Amino acid sequence: MPKTTAADKPGRDLEPDHGARDARRPGSSPAAGILLACADGRVVTLGGSEFHGDALDSLLGQPIVAIASTEGGYWLCAGDGAVLTFGAARFFGAATTTALEHPIVAMAAAPDGRGYWLAGADGALCCYGSAQDHGSARSYPLQQPVAGFAATPAGEGYFFVTGDGSVYDFGDASYEGCLRDEQLPAPVVGIAATAADGYWIACADGTVRAFGSARPLSPAGAGSLRVVSIVATADRDGYWLVGPDGTVAAAGSAPEPAGPAPTLRGHAVVAACAS
Repeated sequence: MPKTTAADKPGRDLEPDHGARDARRPGSSPAAGILLACADGRVVTLGGSEFHGDALDSLLGQPIVAIASTEGGYWLCAGDGAVLTFGAARFFGAATTTALEHPIVAMAAAPDGRGYWLAGADGALCCYGSAQDHGSARSYPLQQPVAGFAATPAGEGYFFVTGDGSVYDFGDASYEGCLRDEQLPAPVVGIAATAADGYWIACADGTVRAFGSARPLSPAGAGSLRVVSIVATADRDGYWLVGPDGTVAAAGSAPEPAGPAPTLRGHAVVAACAS
């Protein structure tokens, strides 16, 4: 029987545990922030991001796989397409009523905050609210599952990237190259779009390749970091690399998150987004 607690209604706001879930210094001014999502529904805030609740007490059908933010709130998405809302984020639909052949692996918010995309491991795409459908990678013979998804700044297009570094562009997204024919040191884990005609592709070992207008950057500490997510800054001139233990490496315009490192106590980070 479907578990509708997490799939079909907004998640309730929980009081933040500032010792573990909010890593900002008390009294610090708002700054660029990052939201980290754990597989069990825990949400960790870094920098200037605000805590609006998490899904630790929700009945999840599958683990959380993605997080996306809007002004004053954020969404969590589970592998079965369940979507939970927190703060000012509105519910626009979930893929739990869709016959998914493969799990959801990524999520991106529409620029106006009134919709979102859910991307499946097989290249399928579910669009809700103002998020427009420009096609999906499902019709392509993918050699490896989708590992990341990123929308363009205007929301008029998006990129899929697979574990072998193949890139598929739709709408106003501009293809600038891929890693498919290269000997990768580790599987690809994500993609982050620049402000125009470019993107970064991140591998699990911290290797990042720049394409198009993306600047080649070298985040400090990335060589020793096992990466699960790459997150573009608001100006799209830098990014953060995020590890499963909540460790963050900043590059370009991305500031180092203020405050102490998060205490996850066994909660593994699986996804991240800017706030």
